[in-house]
Amino acid sequence: MITPLPAGLRVEIKPLVRSRRQRRRLVFLASGLVLATLLAAARLASIWDAGLRRGNYSELSVPVLIALSAAVGISTPLVLLGLAALAFAEETVEVGPGEIVIRTAAFEALKVRRIEREALECWRETLLPLPPWWTWAVARLAVRASGRLHPIAAMAGPREKRRIGAALARATGKPFVNDFGRELPEAPRLLNSFSD
Repeated sequence: MITPLPAGLRVEIKPLVRSRRQRRRLVFLASGLVLATLLAAARLASIWDAGLRRGNYSELSVPVLIALSAAVGISTPLVLLGLAALAFAEETVEVGPGEIVIRTAAFEALKVRRIEREALECWRETLLPLPPWWTWAVARLAVRASGRLHPIAAMAGPREKRRIGAALARATGKPFVNDFGRELPEAPRLLNSFSD
């Protein structure tokens, strides 16, 4: 939700579990992930078993089997943890006359970052891997200040990130750019609708 303030702008990204549609999507994703993991684990177990019985791993080499087993065993819990964080995380970006305050809450921990308006260089849509680690997004939104990227709106989708970046650029008078430094087009429909 994007709300204009007398001296700036407020962007609120609510937890996904507040929406029935998003809750269904998250349950569907988690169920699909668990099912795929069980199928992969069953297939890997049969390959390990056949190799141990024959004493020969002709289907897949031992290093490949170890890597696949580790990938299935380690990545699945991490992805489920990421989905849980995505479901319950929330973020607020407040643009004030002197500073920008970014509040991110996940796993009952609140992280507050303050960026002076004078240090603000631009708003950036980037493909660089930025924290938080638990989001699966490819395109990220960040604020560049004092030569450093500060990620924002991790829980928002690509269209919402573009809308948020355009609104923040308009509120601060700083450019909204991509990784190559080109300004992104600001469609009027993105900027004129301040209520989600």
